[in-house]
Amino acid sequence: MKRLISTCALALLLAGCGNNNSHKQVSVHHYQVSDTPAPASEQVLHRRLAMSPRTIDPSLATGVPAFNVVQDLFEGLLTLSPDGKLVPGTASSWDISDDGKTYVFHLRPSARWSNGKPVTAGDFVYAWRRLVDPMTGAQYADALSPVVNASAIIDGKMPAAKLGVEAVDEHTFKVQLVKPTPYFLTMLYNQYLMPLYQPAISKWGDAWTKPEHIVSNGAFKLTDWVINGHLTLEKNPYYWDAQQVLLQKEIDYPITATDSVVARYLAGGLDLANNPAFAASDYPWLKAALGKQVVVSPYYATAYLGMMVHKPPFNNPDLRRALNLVLNRKVLANKLSGGLQLPAYSLFPPLPGYPQQVPDWANWPMAKRLAEARRLYHKAGYSKAHPLKVPLLYMTEGVSTQNYMEAVVTMWHQALGCDIELHNEEWKVMLQDLQYKNAQIYWSAWVGDYPEPYTFAQQFLQSFAMNYGSYSNPAYQQAVAKATTELDRHQRYQDYAAAERVLNQDMPFIPLYFYKSPELIKPYVAGVKPNVVALHLARYIYIRQHSETD
Repeated sequence: MKRLISTCALALLLAGCGNNNSHKQVSVHHYQVSDTPAPASEQVLHRRLAMSPRTIDPSLATGVPAFNVVQDLFEGLLTLSPDGKLVPGTASSWDISDDGKTYVFHLRPSARWSNGKPVTAGDFVYAWRRLVDPMTGAQYADALSPVVNASAIIDGKMPAAKLGVEAVDEHTFKVQLVKPTPYFLTMLYNQYLMPLYQPAISKWGDAWTKPEHIVSNGAFKLTDWVINGHLTLEKNPYYWDAQQVLLQKEIDYPITATDSVVARYLAGGLDLANNPAFAASDYPWLKAALGKQVVVSPYYATAYLGMMVHKPPFNNPDLRRALNLVLNRKVLANKLSGGLQLPAYSLFPPLPGYPQQVPDWANWPMAKRLAEARRLYHKAGYSKAHPLKVPLLYMTEGVSTQNYMEAVVTMWHQALGCDIELHNEEWKVMLQDLQYKNAQIYWSAWVGDYPEPYTFAQQFLQSFAMNYGSYSNPAYQQAVAKATTELDRHQRYQDYAAAERVLNQDMPFIPLYFYKSPELIKPYVAGVKPNVVALHLARYIYIRQHSETD
């Protein structure tokens, strides 16, 4: 661990700490592209992952890289269209009871596993029971809380066999909910609700996700996985819609640093890169050099600093508020992100129809905010003579993240005299530290699993496994619970707004920015469309005939 408050961080705040990327001279490949798909032998996509997935077990996978891989290997009851709309997946249709509590899904008779065996309703029953079984240790188990008996099973009070799901017959899957749940359908494409092939898991245990053992039902199957290296996915000939899938192979490369991503893309080693593909400082010269290959799309995601609010020093709300008030998010966004981020003052990202709850202090003059921050800091027992000294944990992700963290720490140091150390770890190690509460304040980000406020609200529910900061407030719990039963969208959003106001008052986290998704896409890559979850399913992607012109 080392102190990273540097003179460059101060320069970044005042002048952008420019690196003259706008003047970079690069060799750019130019292509002549046809509308005709390339031959099958050339249907290979080279894609970047932000890091190597810790696991691709759908019940256990967390994080965007694992999400992207699992979505190509497996398919849930519903899936997404290229532009992010919900469409039928393994289920071709469904019926909903008049009271909104019973869902009956009709599975496609043509749905097959990658070994040719039929996908049945029993495969969903097994997967959903496995998710809520405490022995599985699934962090997304609470997502099934709307299903009858799920909460009791998660708490160890009932066996998993009591979950309110049923295989009526091989192709009919029935789900019984405790109460009407407006967002239920929208969550069904997520990885933790995908079917699982029980014989493979029973036979191979934790090793069932190895290429030689895994059985999946998506458009692709895993054929190679080099530890901490690339993953190779090949077309699954048994996929129910295989005739419409043109891509034959997808090779995913875990590359953390964005400068390495850009270098490989420019060298022709990547066809598609996102989440994010490049640093904000690279945007001007990349746009000038690559034109339409550079795509910036809305992204339903928030970056923030989490805090362990159940123990000192962050159990003190005055300290949390002081640190929140000090940060000049507009300066951070303008100087460090070049417009590729939106300043965030609350948790929920922009969503059509939802009234964002921006706290009053966000509109105060900076001088007033700093004065109030210093008062609260002193009230909490700190001063320049007795500064706050804690490590801030963040993920190793390249120079952009480090610059942002340095800038944040510099603002705290200049305004309050805080003595914060920066400590960075690889994602897998950091996630383990958060799970075991081995952090005090830490960088975090959340990507919405579906376009509904609940996907963000759940992070601060007492029962949610990824509530790493151990926040708990009955008023918040009640407001979210009320929202989850409201069928009228306008009223539901008002209930979520009430919950967000509780968060704004308690400040169990420090919002930083709302994301945009910077992507690099070769002109010959077809089938990629912007969507708010930045998910580009390989089943829709194909390579067009092309040749280099220089």
